[in-house]
Amino acid sequence: MKKSRRHSGLGHKVAGRGPRPESREPRAEKRVPDGRVVVGIHAVEELLAVRPKAIAQFWIRDKFIDHPQLAALHDQAKDLGVRVQTQAAGTLDKVVGSHQGVIAFASEDPEINWAEVENAERATLIALDEVEDPHNLGAVMRTAWLLGAQGVLTPERRSAQLSPAVSKVAQGAVEHVPVVSDMALPQQLEALKQHGFWILGLSHKAKQGLYSLEIPEKVVWVLGSESSGLRKSVEGMCDDLISIPQLAPNASYNVSVAAAMALGETYRQRQQKKN
Repeated sequence: MKKSRRHSGLGHKVAGRGPRPESREPRAEKRVPDGRVVVGIHAVEELLAVRPKAIAQFWIRDKFIDHPQLAALHDQAKDLGVRVQTQAAGTLDKVVGSHQGVIAFASEDPEINWAEVENAERATLIALDEVEDPHNLGAVMRTAWLLGAQGVLTPERRSAQLSPAVSKVAQGAVEHVPVVSDMALPQQLEALKQHGFWILGLSHKAKQGLYSLEIPEKVVWVLGSESSGLRKSVEGMCDDLISIPQLAPNASYNVSVAAAMALGETYRQRQQKKN
């Protein structure tokens, strides 16, 4: 990739326990608690592993003993001192339809360490420009976690935000990859340039290909909405536009797939440099 910018400012913001009587577990009140809703076995398991003290309430379906994974989660929560409350499946359904028998309510969200990211020699961020599908956000977060990205940036409007659906799809990534929402994504990208980040937008119309690109040490991959791609204001902030190889010239990858490919190539190049 040519090391030239279109913008000024280079150098840039259970075995052995026996049966457990279900009646010993207190039943939770019917009012839905405040806080971030975390649903699904893997998502709640990661919440317990990363920030158990942030769990305000922990609901598990009755008859959990019949489900080995739920029984294991129950034991893990109790061992960590989390107050477990059993609920009928119908009560859990009223919070979110697909919960796999367990819901936790967290009192805090992960936050990005801006000082660490801005001063790092190597860092990766994802910016999603008006991506509205929570399943896409969850899938991007899951890949970002597995491939070492430090955060996901989104505009506050017309964008998916943290929700039970995102939590379930992300499979625990919500506890590791902060989502930062800002009113003005272009200004946020400009601030990151001041801390040495290269802003690379993914576009099927770009001439520079992903697999012939030497990816910078500090990079923000920018992906547009499912329907219209990158807005003009966001595209204008990109130092370069990058394409992913494809056979159909007028089609485009799903946003979460495109993010996975860009993050995968970023990870591959960095691992190769280490070796």
